[in-house]
Amino acid sequence: MALPSQGGFSSLRGGGMYRRRRRRTGVTWLFVGVVVVGLTWMFWPDSDALELPEPMIEISTVTEPIASPPVLPTIEVKEVIEPSDHVVVAEPKPAIEEGTPTVTPVPLAATTSLNLEAGMQLLDNGRMVEARLQLSNALKSGVLSENEAAQARGVLTDISDSLVFAPAIEHDDPYSIEYIIRGGDTLSGIVQKMGLQVDWRFIQRINGIKQASGIRPGQNLKLVTGPFHAIVDKDSYRIDLFLGDGEDQVFVRSYRVGLGEYDSTPLGLFKVRRHSKLVNPTWINPRTREFYSADNPENPIGERWIGLEGIEERTKDLSGLGIHGTIEPQTIGTQASMGCVRMHSADVTQVYEMLSEGVSTVEIK
Repeated sequence: MALPSQGGFSSLRGGGMYRRRRRRTGVTWLFVGVVVVGLTWMFWPDSDALELPEPMIEISTVTEPIASPPVLPTIEVKEVIEPSDHVVVAEPKPAIEEGTPTVTPVPLAATTSLNLEAGMQLLDNGRMVEARLQLSNALKSGVLSENEAAQARGVLTDISDSLVFAPAIEHDDPYSIEYIIRGGDTLSGIVQKMGLQVDWRFIQRINGIKQASGIRPGQNLKLVTGPFHAIVDKDSYRIDLFLGDGEDQVFVRSYRVGLGEYDSTPLGLFKVRRHSKLVNPTWINPRTREFYSADNPENPIGERWIGLEGIEERTKDLSGLGIHGTIEPQTIGTQASMGCVRMHSADVTQVYEMLSEGVSTVEIK
């Protein structure tokens, strides 16, 4: 029996080797197959993979407002540009027009009216003297409504506080002049020397002089030349004082008055009677003949009397008519006198100082 080492080839060894080689090849292909199947499974497009675009679409829709600036900027640009068009073309906005009556100057113009506008413009520009004349002419024209006339009087009263009743002098005021007191001067002497048609007490008043005897040489005085005139309006129980004559006459101030009972105050044109102005007068009641002394506190005509005389046909025969004070201030604005024009004590004192005897006129209408 031959030994296995003598055959050159042993069937056991060769068979064993064959069987081992076959076994490795099967395993390798099996591994390759598994890998292929695994890769195929991994890369095979299944339904889940096909649905991937949907999440992408959802993401794009979420970001779309950011990714679509053409829409939003377009709207914003229109809104920025269009206001300029609104301002240029459409502005008379209804909202602004509706607000105009309470905010803009239009209602002020409407309130003052075109009849007063020129005078108010002059006043706004600091041209007080011209404004006074313009507003006075409007007031005297008779074209103003009742409200306009009241407004004109109010503005003119304020102007008079500066131009007439204050010591300051406007350079273009035709009714005011400056005077430097000299040695030996008195207020009454200055009035006479300068030909003023006012009472010396009025010069004392407007210059704020406490004592007439207290003036001194070198002192500056404001002199108002006059004359003053008055108009009594019976319907409104008012007396208006004017300064100057003719077209240059200007309104000064209004005062309340009382009139004759039973409408007995006569109509017409009067003048202040010469030597008729009295301070602290005596009086005799024409009905009872009762006499009241100058210092009697019960004297019905108070502390001032300004006698009037008629200067036209219908008034020339009237006598005993005058302007005076009263001890019954509650009767101002009523018909309570015997025909005269009565005033508050402080008011009649001012009027007494302004009206000049033989010159000043008083119209009752």
